[in-house]
Amino acid sequence: MIPYGFVLPLLAIAVLCLFLIPLDKLLFYIWIGIFISAFFGAYLGIPGSENIFLFRILLLVHFCLFLFLPNKNIKQMKPTRWLFLLLSVWLIGFTVTLFWAGSVSAGLRYIYYIFELSYLIFLSVYYLNTKQKFFTFARIITVIYVLQLVIGMIEVFVGWHLPQSGAFIYDTTTSAFQPTGFLFNTNDYAFFLTIFLPIVFWRLTKLPQPYRVLSLIAISLLPLYLVITTYSRLGLIAFVFVLLLLFIPYAKKLSILIGAWVTLLLTSVLLFVPTAFAKMGAIIDSSFTEKGASTSDRMERYNMLWQIVKNSKLKGVGAGNAPITLEQYRMGHAQVQELILAPHNFWLELIADGGVFSIFPMLFFLLLFGMSVYYWWVMRKSSDALFMVLPILIVIVFVIAAVALSTVIDKRYLWIAIGMAVAAVNIAVNQWKERIKT
Repeated sequence: MIPYGFVLPLLAIAVLCLFLIPLDKLLFYIWIGIFISAFFGAYLGIPGSENIFLFRILLLVHFCLFLFLPNKNIKQMKPTRWLFLLLSVWLIGFTVTLFWAGSVSAGLRYIYYIFELSYLIFLSVYYLNTKQKFFTFARIITVIYVLQLVIGMIEVFVGWHLPQSGAFIYDTTTSAFQPTGFLFNTNDYAFFLTIFLPIVFWRLTKLPQPYRVLSLIAISLLPLYLVITTYSRLGLIAFVFVLLLLFIPYAKKLSILIGAWVTLLLTSVLLFVPTAFAKMGAIIDSSFTEKGASTSDRMERYNMLWQIVKNSKLKGVGAGNAPITLEQYRMGHAQVQELILAPHNFWLELIADGGVFSIFPMLFFLLLFGMSVYYWWVMRKSSDALFMVLPILIVIVFVIAAVALSTVIDKRYLWIAIGMAVAAVNIAVNQWKERIKT
């Protein structure tokens, strides 16, 4: 957390930089701060004010200053302009729903999150406009990813957690040794490791031998173990799916070497830690067989959400109001206080919130996925075909996370990943157009 004594000096430095550094460079430095601080949330916040942290301050400062930037280099973003049009209509459409929303405050909060995620995606594409710049930020992601792995391993083996961890709130027989990293709950942690795996994997393929093979094996097995310990069913399925799709094309070149290392590792584990596999097997079995109550509860919420959709006649109950209405449906009456029941399904939540306006964010993901697949097919024989696999895998993981997590609208790490997926598509399209010209 940022102590109060540092606030004024930071503001003074910011004002000084505004006059000494060219605006375009200053904005780029602020973007780096936005990118990094987004992963640490309240850990870089003002004590006692959990909603005021460095990421949000920098994002709003950047937005205000960017309006005054005279020469905005947005021409290179032309290939993905339709995606940003859909995001803009999503923001406008959900703002319109405030006219009939039961809770305007919840609606304004939701609309702010739409602005936040849209601007994050915009900045990702704006600044990650070449493969070299994309690689630089992939290196930052890799460092944060490794740091998350280190914290996760400490949590699993020692039971120590960071102050914002949900382990201090969830009182279960396994929560003390389930990893959460810099995030709040185990599901978030599992999907953080999964959605950024393709980017980290791609970055590590650029390492020289033998570090490349060693790092790829480590970055595959360690996160797999940690995802298993989160007891996240969909997180485990998504991780294994992504890992297989990453290794199948890449393993052709190094199949013998990778096979040898994996065999050596598995043999060592079986000889020296014979209970490890039994423990992981028990966790996996528990994850899929002992959550019947959780599954039934989610299905009940889905049915209620669909009932809300039908009762609103595709008009929606207003941005951000679906969780409140869901709680009212469960209780059978309206509450004095705005109690929220997590929908656990982003897609149904969108329809319940915005009705017909929910088509725009859904079209955004359909178009992004379609462009990713199309340009992967076009460029699959290029020297770096793995680069175009990144957006495909990121979108697939996001779609799964949208029904696995309680909500995704405020999960910044997911939207940064989507921003990097859009940036990868934008880079690929521009490269393809340049290749056609020559």
